[in-house]
Amino acid sequence: MTRATIIKSVVLGASLAGSVIASPISPSYSPHKYQQNDWFGEFGGNTSMYVNPAGIAETDQIEVNLGLFLTISGEASQEYGSLTIPFGYDHTVGISFFENGASIDGGESYVENAYMLGYAYRIMHCLAVGLDVSILQVNQFGDNKQFTMGADVGLSWNPVSNSRFGHLQVGVAVQNALQPAISTAADGGSSYAFVFMGAEDSYAIPMNLNFSLFYRGLNRMLEAKAELSVIDLVHDDNEGGEGMSLETSFTLTYYLSQHLGVRLRFTKDGYPVIGATVNVKDVILETIKHFAIDLEMSHDEIVEKKNRGFIFAIRLSARFGNTREESIGEDRYRRLKIEPENDYRAAMRLYLNRQFLDAAYAFGKVQTKYPAFHLVDQAAFYKAKSFENMRMHSAAKTIYEDAIKRYPQSDQRAKYYFQLMNIDYKEGKYAEAMAKYQNIVQRFGESDVKADADYIAGQIKFEQGLYQESVDLLSSILPGNANYFYARYTMGIAYSRLQKWTEAENSFRDIVEQPYSNQSEQDLQDAAKVKLGHIYFSGETPNLAEAAALYGEVKVGSPVYDEAMLGIAWSFLKVNKPDQALVPAQWIIKNQPESFLISEAYLVEGYCYFLKGDLDRAEASLTQAEKLTEQPVVSTAARDSARQVYDQNIAEFDSVQAQALDLARQLPTSRVETKRAALRPEFDRANKAIDDYAKFMQRSIQSDRFESNRKRIAEDAGFTLATVKTERARRGTSTDTPASELEDLESLDDLGGLE
Repeated sequence: MTRATIIKSVVLGASLAGSVIASPISPSYSPHKYQQNDWFGEFGGNTSMYVNPAGIAETDQIEVNLGLFLTISGEASQEYGSLTIPFGYDHTVGISFFENGASIDGGESYVENAYMLGYAYRIMHCLAVGLDVSILQVNQFGDNKQFTMGADVGLSWNPVSNSRFGHLQVGVAVQNALQPAISTAADGGSSYAFVFMGAEDSYAIPMNLNFSLFYRGLNRMLEAKAELSVIDLVHDDNEGGEGMSLETSFTLTYYLSQHLGVRLRFTKDGYPVIGATVNVKDVILETIKHFAIDLEMSHDEIVEKKNRGFIFAIRLSARFGNTREESIGEDRYRRLKIEPENDYRAAMRLYLNRQFLDAAYAFGKVQTKYPAFHLVDQAAFYKAKSFENMRMHSAAKTIYEDAIKRYPQSDQRAKYYFQLMNIDYKEGKYAEAMAKYQNIVQRFGESDVKADADYIAGQIKFEQGLYQESVDLLSSILPGNANYFYARYTMGIAYSRLQKWTEAENSFRDIVEQPYSNQSEQDLQDAAKVKLGHIYFSGETPNLAEAAALYGEVKVGSPVYDEAMLGIAWSFLKVNKPDQALVPAQWIIKNQPESFLISEAYLVEGYCYFLKGDLDRAEASLTQAEKLTEQPVVSTAARDSARQVYDQNIAEFDSVQAQALDLARQLPTSRVETKRAALRPEFDRANKAIDDYAKFMQRSIQSDRFESNRKRIAEDAGFTLATVKTERARRGTSTDTPASELEDLESLDDLGGLE
């Protein structure tokens, strides 16, 4: 069948159907009938709120409609405008405006305007309900001005919508379910009065029942619309008229192409109408997604003579913005991708700024609010790391253990196990840590975490004095690994304790020759230079020039700058240049009074003055060196006292951790934020106490490592001090001291600072 044949068949069928319908059910007179023409509001259109408010549920984009109905004489007209806005998948809001006007012999016009606000809700995919409220403005030739209100309700059912059978939509609506009341009492006033239903000297605009049918098929080429309206459901005999009556209309539109269609319509007022529709897409830089123009024409004397002649209507419609699907997709993308990523980045910024408690809360929000987010397992990891960095190991362990259960397929699982091992190491639980190490080796031997676990295991073996085992574990850590500098440094110290000086030199040399990428690696490189300098200084064949050059490469601000200065001082002292040796030794005394090397700086100062023959200053410096080394830097009593205070507060610390962890699992509502703010002072006190104790214990460890040097310095200072006193007694006031007097001082041959 050709397209032309189809068009002819459609037109012929429409004409016959119109004749059948128009004959037995001709439009009947109904008093006070208001806006029953269907030139603009059709069921199946996206702005058909007046016909059926549920119909606007089919709106897929923001849509604007403008229309004009006009007689050729211009004496009767109706203007129309509407806006429908979809929200999500289920909600639609519509606004419509109708303006009806007619003048008699050029005199005062009769005006009836309607302002409508509607809402449609999709109960399920195929069923929607709608409600609209209308405010009617009536001006009867200037003698009667009033406002009145009405309301419509409707139901729309879409049982079929697919490419095979097309789209079928069925609707039923009660028009004027709340009937507007029009007063008949002329007041001739200039102001408007509000008239309510039941007012004296008023009539009600009829309540109507609209049945509607819309079908789109034949690959979207054919649209058919039909309506049956039961007019004046609740008839008041006092208002006259025939009471309940039926009105029908139907429309057929056939699209010659997707952008051009022809139309035949019979309106409820009995007008046969012909028309055309043209539409285009993506107009004006794609701002308008769809733009259509409908033109329809008729003559009002085809059915009965009304003396208005030719009539026509033109309607413009435009659609803007995203479709419902696009908006929902963007919203889902934002909720599932954009929002969680933004929150994740915000949490990471807090973490990198070392705002660890805020970071823990922020990562907790990501983990709780976005459980399907692809980085939720990493959020759990950094949430735990935040607590771990605050030394709140109990909370961190709980998070790691929970993450292992919650994310069984995560590639972060190896890291969770490693961090549990690392916490055991930090707490000195070496047996538990090594048991976890064996688990990591067995289950994650091919992962990147294996090298990190090797590093911790190597550190544990070092702490246990198993230096060769430590070296065996650490040697597998290669350049590029974050722990490479640390591993090589520990290897250098281990080889030194094993008296394997060549291997120790090579380990430190590996660090010095490797470019650093952050401040920690730079600090470690400085430390390696100092230790390498010590090896050159104390070797069987000392290389003082190379040692001094390495010491000199360390810059002010480095954590080992004091040790480098001390190495330079010893180097000058070794070649009998006390004046040059005094400068770095006195810099330490003046600028770093809390340094563990302060006592050795006084020792060097004493040696220098002794070489210079200044026995008084030598005695003062050596006495100070001896005094500073009488007791360990951190005494046993101080350790016991600190531990006792910590143990007394451990219950409070655990409680604070538990509360903070619980708050980190909750979304940041106002109630939760209030609780967090209330906990913050208590948390800060606990965190400071834990941090202070950790720093104290670190100083205690350094004190233990310094113990052998302390004893050596005490002995050397005591021996040299005795020598000074003996020389003073032997020589009286003489200040001539030969350099050979210092040949027995062992400190000139060995720095001893390889820790």
